[in-house]
Amino acid sequence: MGKKLELRMFEIMNECDRLDLNIIKEWLSGIDCKYLIVKHDKDLPRAPHYHIFVKMVNKRLVKDIAKQCNIESQYIERVKNWRNALAYAFHLTDNAKNDGKYEYNSDAIISSRDIDINDIFKLSKEYQDKREHNKQLEELLFKYGNCEISKMEMLKRMNAEDYNKYSLMFKRMQEYRIMKVRDRNMNVIYITGASGSGKTTLAKYMARIMNYDFFVSGSGKDILDGYDKEECIILDDLRADVFTKAELFKLTDNNTNSSVKSRFKNKDISYCKLMIITSIKTPKDLYNWDTFAQEDKDETFNQFARRIGNKFLYIAEDGTILECAYDMDYIRTTKKVQDITMNDVFMLLGIEKKIGSSIMNDIFTKIKKDVDSAKSKYEDNDDLPF
Repeated sequence: MGKKLELRMFEIMNECDRLDLNIIKEWLSGIDCKYLIVKHDKDLPRAPHYHIFVKMVNKRLVKDIAKQCNIESQYIERVKNWRNALAYAFHLTDNAKNDGKYEYNSDAIISSRDIDINDIFKLSKEYQDKREHNKQLEELLFKYGNCEISKMEMLKRMNAEDYNKYSLMFKRMQEYRIMKVRDRNMNVIYITGASGSGKTTLAKYMARIMNYDFFVSGSGKDILDGYDKEECIILDDLRADVFTKAELFKLTDNNTNSSVKSRFKNKDISYCKLMIITSIKTPKDLYNWDTFAQEDKDETFNQFARRIGNKFLYIAEDGTILECAYDMDYIRTTKKVQDITMNDVFMLLGIEKKIGSSIMNDIFTKIKKDVDSAKSKYEDNDDLPF
């Protein structure tokens, strides 16, 4: 014989003319329980019917409950969530709303014991707030999918529970974003300066003001490990031993989309709109680094310079941000970038940091020397400082 079904929380539901309510109420009044009886008479075309919710101290066999209420066992159902069940008694739950059911008020109550009616309708407000929150989250995800906002902006307005609930939709929106971007249209910015000058901070600040998600590369050989379709890639503290020149050209190509090597799976960076390279070396110094020099010697620096727009940003010792331009492999001009310094950037980001006098200014000295010198002085490009 199978196990006999016992219940502690249950619902009785049947049409009004098929229940003897007096028998049920008399039984409920004699046992230790909470109960709520409501009448639904506006669920057209359905005939008027009762919902009777019962929460007992001790379990009882279903067949005994049916016998005491003078009904058949098929009209008794288990209740798993007591609070939600009471909310459904007035059609306040999401399921009831979605089904277009009539919303009842306290007038529908026939009888009750030890039930906080105010708490039930408080739950209704919670459901309403939750529905509005979910609606806003879905709108947010659609905006993300349509490339109107960044992942960073979306995550600011989601909590861990939201992210878990909408993880599948989020994944689909990511796929949709990628499908919308077939060709790469990427800008590449190169930032140089001494260690601690604020290169990475400036790169992150640029991504923020463009409202881009950003990914900061790792320190190992697989620098794109963890990249997840962010609009901005920050190649932080780029070293020459990470890529060959051919791989660097492929990575920084502004127009042609192609996957980039990664340890387990090549990375598709088709959605990258902004790539920022930071290094203690200027572009030409990086390009002529010993590791690079051992291979691809036939490649010219012009290919790399063209990818960074023939210019780069330099953070000077005092925090001044200078724009340095290349012309036929030597410096043409240096100028301040809109009178903004790294101290201003630190202040805007709320970072208590100042450019210290201990920061080396070797690069700045080279730039100044090059600008002050006549162009005709440099006949052999290999001897140029950049």
